[in-house]
Order: sequence, then C-alpha cells, then structure tokens
Amino acid sequence: SASDDSEGVEAESCRRELEDRARVSLDRAKSKTIAFAVRANVGFNGSVDDDSPLPGYAVSFDSKSFLHVIEEFNEEWWIGRVVKVGAGFGFVPSPIKFENLKLQSSITSIKSIPRTTARRNSLMSKKSSPYDIVPIMRPIVLVGPSLKQYEVTDMLHKALLDYLKQKFAGRIAFMKVTADFSLAKKMTPQAASKIAVMEKNSNKFSGLVEVSNTVKRVFEMAKNNMQLLVLESDAINHPSQISKTNLAPLIFYVKIDNVKVLQRLIKSRGKSQSKYMNAQLVAAEKLQLCNEDQFAAILNENLLREACEHLGDTLEEYWLACHPPSSVSRNQSANCSPARSRHDTLHNVSRHQTPKNSPKLPQRLHNFLSRSSSNKT
Repeated sequence: SASDDSEGVEAESCRRELEDRARVSLDRAKSKTIAFAVRANVGFNGSVDDDSPLPGYAVSFDSKSFLHVIEEFNEEWWIGRVVKVGAGFGFVPSPIKFENLKLQSSITSIKSIPRTTARRNSLMSKKSSPYDIVPIMRPIVLVGPSLKQYEVTDMLHKALLDYLKQKFAGRIAFMKVTADFSLAKKMTPQAASKIAVMEKNSNKFSGLVEVSNTVKRVFEMAKNNMQLLVLESDAINHPSQISKTNLAPLIFYVKIDNVKVLQRLIKSRGKSQSKYMNAQLVAAEKLQLCNEDQFAAILNENLLREACEHLGDTLEEYWLACHPPSSVSRNQSANCSPARSRHDTLHNVSRHQTPKNSPKLPQRLHNFLSRSSSNKT
C-alpha cells in the first residue's frame, strides 16, 4: 500500500541519516581526546552482533581487553577502539546495549530453561558489569626478584628505571606513592573522592583515604598527560597487593630463575642484607608461584642490558597502542586488525631505538652489584 511504501522510504531515509552522522563522528574521533578507558569483563563479536549505527564498524574484543572511549554516540553505542597496535575506531556497545542483548537472549531461551535456573541466572547477571573503569594509561609497576627496600631488588629496579627515564624522556612520568593498596576496593575516581570526603576526619579509615586519593591522582595524571606512568611504591611486592584496585597496572616481574644465584647476590651485599635472607627468599618464592598472565612481561634475562631492552620494547609497543599515528586511517574496519605478537614486537622494535647516550649498564648482575658495592665504600 501507499502508506507502507511511505513508511519504508522514511525508514530508509532515517537509516541513511544515521549512517552519515555515524561516519562523520568516526572521522572526527581521530582529533578528539580520550574520554575514559575500560577493561571488558565480557567479549563481544562485532561481526555477529553488528547492528551498530554504521554497519561493519562494530568493535570486536575479548574479555579482559582494554578499550579507549572517545565519546557516547547514543545510549547504546560508544565510539572507541581496542588498545592494540593497528586497531581502528568503531562503535563499542555500551552497558545498556549489553543489557538489551542479554534481555533478547533470555527471551529466546527462557522456554528451554527451568524457571529456577533462569531466575538464578538472572540474579547472577545483575551483579556483573560488562566493564570496569580503568586509567587511560595503565600505570607501570616493577616487582621482584624479591622484596623492595633491600639492596638487591632496589638496585636492579634503579637500573631499569634509569634506563626508562632516558629511553622515554618526555613521554614518561614517575609517581612515588606510600598508600597500602591491599586495603583497597575497586572504585572509580568519583567513588574515591566520596570516600575521601566522608572519612577525612576518621583515623580508622586514614589508610583507605590515602589509597582512594592515590587512585584518583593516577586517573587524573593518566588522562591529563597521556604519558607512561611509573608507580614507585615500596608496598607493592606482589600482584595481589594491587589487584583490588581499578588501576589495572602493567606489572613487570624482574625474575632471577635460580634461587642459589639470588642467595649469592644477597650474601654479596654483606651481613646487613644476609640477616634478612629468609624473608627475601620467601618473597621470591611467592612471586615464582604466580601465573604468567599476571604480568605484562617477565624480565629474566641474564644480561641487564637485555632486561632493559625487553622492558623498553614492551612499553614502546604499549605506547604505540595508546597513541595510534594520525596517518593511519581511523575510518577502517573496526574489527581489530591483528597487532604484532609480543614475540614479534620484542624482536622487531629495533634496538637502535635505544638512545645513543643510554647509561652504560654493567652486563651481568654480579658485576652490577659488585660495582655498586665498590661505589658505596
């Protein structure tokens, strides 16, 4: 009928108008600052569930992926990209979109599921959120080979941090923190601010207030500077001590594989360090029990220079993932093109990128520690 034809023409006109607006928004995204970042708690296949404003531009991602969000396009879709080398801008499903998808799925399957099971699943789904808010630039934390505030660990960390200061000069910031992150709960910067206000006059919660203030500072620095950010904290010796926060840090494990080598290194520092041998060995053992996926990288090279380059190459890849070159078209398929594998990155990010005036680091740990010892005397 004429009315049906008219409705069809109107619907087609609306669809084209939406697509045009979506295309313009995607094009403008490349010149806008990042609004916020999230870590996905669920995966999304944009090629299957693509009813995005611009077909073919729904962003696909796995659970635990990190995404940068530029803006809200509408209540169901954000504009953003996966934090990954080669990933383009596209449309990211908002929490409301996930709820709608979940509702559609439950309606289609409710007849085949027992009522009690369906109710239990519904209650469980209400407790979960598709995303956690995280800093735009994830903070960097060094742990291992043992406890901080002991010479072996502190001197190795100092050598690595000195290397980073030169390699990433102008692109890196350092924040000394004293907060005990093990007291923390996952919180957004807004929640952290509320806690700070409510508990500012309470000694009982002074530790939690310090944590919340530190979390807020990290979020602010990450957004304002878009630089690599190193957290220098003597209180973080294990991933579990910061896992309850929303900071989602890049944790680098400085590892000495052979316990006997670690023992000899501790003994070489004199009686004042050997006195606390057991505590340092226990801490080292706890780190060795961690799963590899708890770390951004494990630095277990025998040569200190190679450990520095491993750390630098990994952070160079992360920098490129967070700062896509403007020459790369964002108006490409948003289903992320595969980034280089970590193996490829560590071998193909050329070593000549290391600054020519980089510190002449001693080659072996023994030489490094013995030289440090002679400098003290």
